[in-house]
Amino acid sequence: MNKKILTLLVSVVIFGSSCSDFLSVNEKNPNNASAVSPKLLLPAALNNIATMMNTPGNYGFVYLWHGLWTISAGYSQPSQLLQYNLSNTSYQNPFSYSYLYGQNLTEIEKAATDPKDVYFLATAMIMKVYLMQNLVDCWGDVPYTEAFKANEGILKPKYDKQQAIYEDLILKLDAAIKLIQTAPAGVNAVTASSDIMFKGNMTLWAKFANTIKLRMLIHQSLMTGRDTYIKAAIATTASVGYLGAGESALVNPGYLESSGKTNPFYNSFYSAAGTQQDGGVSYWHAGRDAVDFMLAAADARIDRFFNKPATTGHAANFLGQSAPLLQSSFTSQMGYSKGVKGYMIGTYDKSAPILTDFESLFVQAEATERGYLAGSSAKTLYNAAMGQSFEYMGFSASTAAAYTAGDKATVNYDLATNKLALILQQKWISLNGIAPIEIWTDYRRTGIPSFIHFSEDKAKLNATPPVRLLIPQRELDNNNESVVAVGKISAFTSKIFWQNR
Repeated sequence: MNKKILTLLVSVVIFGSSCSDFLSVNEKNPNNASAVSPKLLLPAALNNIATMMNTPGNYGFVYLWHGLWTISAGYSQPSQLLQYNLSNTSYQNPFSYSYLYGQNLTEIEKAATDPKDVYFLATAMIMKVYLMQNLVDCWGDVPYTEAFKANEGILKPKYDKQQAIYEDLILKLDAAIKLIQTAPAGVNAVTASSDIMFKGNMTLWAKFANTIKLRMLIHQSLMTGRDTYIKAAIATTASVGYLGAGESALVNPGYLESSGKTNPFYNSFYSAAGTQQDGGVSYWHAGRDAVDFMLAAADARIDRFFNKPATTGHAANFLGQSAPLLQSSFTSQMGYSKGVKGYMIGTYDKSAPILTDFESLFVQAEATERGYLAGSSAKTLYNAAMGQSFEYMGFSASTAAAYTAGDKATVNYDLATNKLALILQQKWISLNGIAPIEIWTDYRRTGIPSFIHFSEDKAKLNATPPVRLLIPQRELDNNNESVVAVGKISAFTSKIFWQNR
C-alpha cells in the first residue's frame, strides 16, 4: 500500500498526522493505492483537515493580530508576532499539510473511478477546493495546475496566479454540485461511518459547496469591475441554496477521552486527563478589543468566550502592551467549564468546525446587503446568524432574539447606521476561536472592524499586520525555480488579489 494511503488509514485510529507523514508521503510500496476504497479514505481525510484547521498553533496569529486574543503577561512576549516579523520559516506546517491532505483527496478521486462512487468523487473535489481557497487566501500564488502530480513526474510544480486559481475553483465547485445533482440511480451511498461531517447527506454537501462558492465570490466584491462576474457565478447555482440554521459543517470522527483522540482545539488547552496543557490555558488570554466590544454591548456570550479572573470582572491587555500591563491573574482566559460544549474550549468530544451555520448566514447577510442575493432579507439573515452563534455558545433562541432587538447600535440591525460594518463586526466576534482565516480575510478586504488596536510593540515593522504569509522555506529549498518565478514577495505590500484597498 502506498505510504500516503497508509498514513490516512492509520489516522482514522490515531486522529491526526505528524510532520513525518508529510516527509514520507512519496515513499512507495508494491501494493496499488487505488485498491483502497474511497469510503475508507474519506473519514481520515476529513479528520486530518479538521485537525489542521482547529489547531491554534497553525492560525492562532490571526486572533492575536486582530484583537481577539493576546499572550499572557506571565510569558515572554514573542517578538515575531508582536513585531509582525514574519520569515519564510513562519507557519510552514499549514502549507505543507494542506498539500499532503490535498494529495490524500486526490487519491480518493483516483479511487472513485466507478460511476457508482460519484458521491465520493464530489466530496473529494469540494474539500480540495476548501484547502486550495485557504492556501490562496494566506499565500497568494501557489502550486495548483501542476500540484498533486508527483506520480506523473512533476516534483517541482509551478506557481499559478491566485485569481486564476480562484476562478477555476469556482468551476470545480459547480462541477461537484452537478455530480451530486445528476448522480445515477444505484450509486454507492456515502454512509455516516465514512462521512464524519454530514453523515452522508448529499444535499448538505451541495449546500456546503455552494456556501464556499458564495464566500469566495463575496471576497471579490470590492474589486473594481467584478460585479457582473459575481452575479453570473451566483446565478448558476442559486437554486442549490446555502447552509442554513442547524446545517453546520462539523467534523467528529468519534473523539474520545483518550490521549491523541480528543478534539484538536480542546487538546491545545487540556489533556485527555483534564489537566491544563503547558502553554495552553496559561498562555493564550483574551484580547482587549474583544473584551471591550462585548462588554460595551452587554453580550452574554463573553462568559463563554472567556473566563473571568477569580477576583475581578473581564479584563484584557492589547497585544504588545507594556504599560499599564495587567498581570495574568487579572486578565480573562479562554472560556472553559468542564463538560460544557458551549464554551470556547469546549469538551474533548465537541465536533470540530469546518464552516458553521452562522458563518454561512453572515456571508449570506453580507451578500444580500451588497445586492447579490435577490429575494433575501439581510436583517433576517443577520438575526439568524446571531441566533445560531448564541446557540453554538449554549444560549437559547430567546436570549439571542432579545439581544438583537435591544438598544445597542452595534447589535440591532435597525439601529445600525452602517449595516455592513454591523454584520462584519458581529461576524468577527462570533468566529473567535472558530474560523481564523475568514477573520483575517474580512479585515484585509474591508478594513472592518476599524477599531482594532494593533500591536503596541514599538519595534513593530509595520503599522498594521501582514497581508499575507511568506512562501515557506521548504519551497525555497526544494522548488526554488518555481518560487523565483513568482517574483519578490512582501508580507506588507503583496496583497491577495481580492484586497482592493
